[in-house]
Amino acid sequence: MSMVLYGSLPSPYVRRIRMLLEGQDYQFQLVNLYDDDARTEYSKIAPLKKMPMLEDKGQKIFDSHVIAQYVQEKFNLDKPSINDLNLVSAVDAVTDSLIILFYGKRSELEITTDKLIFQLQIERIPQVLDWLNEQAKQGAFDKWGYASICLLSLLDWITFRNLHDISQYSALLKVQQTHGEREIAKGTYPQ
Repeated sequence: MSMVLYGSLPSPYVRRIRMLLEGQDYQFQLVNLYDDDARTEYSKIAPLKKMPMLEDKGQKIFDSHVIAQYVQEKFNLDKPSINDLNLVSAVDAVTDSLIILFYGKRSELEITTDKLIFQLQIERIPQVLDWLNEQAKQGAFDKWGYASICLLSLLDWITFRNLHDISQYSALLKVQQTHGEREIAKGTYPQ
């Protein structure tokens, strides 16, 4: 086994790669971002200090998108279409916005719309979720692939962290329920 994936259990970006690696031989190296010593050690091998990071035969690969592309090529997996990648970009917009709000709260900052950084996130989340819900209604996430993996990772992370009320997005909930039954989804659910 030469591949090592570094990351945390709850991260939706790490989880999408874990699901993409289903059935492949790799080691998962848990990194605790909330521990100062663990972060220091991780920064020695991952200068971007981002998760996930994949190491394969000495090659370090940063960023979930680059890792996904590498994994898809290495294992001859279906490559996402432009439409799929647009869906992933929308999923990432929500994920990134929620991460900013999550770390803002963890840092005990006041999350209000009079602070532009937070206002932009608060506005973006429901707008993009509405759009994703419409795409789901049209069947964009029916097939199990990279876009549906990314969406499921986001929805489960939202649920796990109780980050946003998604009860009004019936088509997204249907995707979450349908794909959430997969063994790989159950085995990688955020902890």
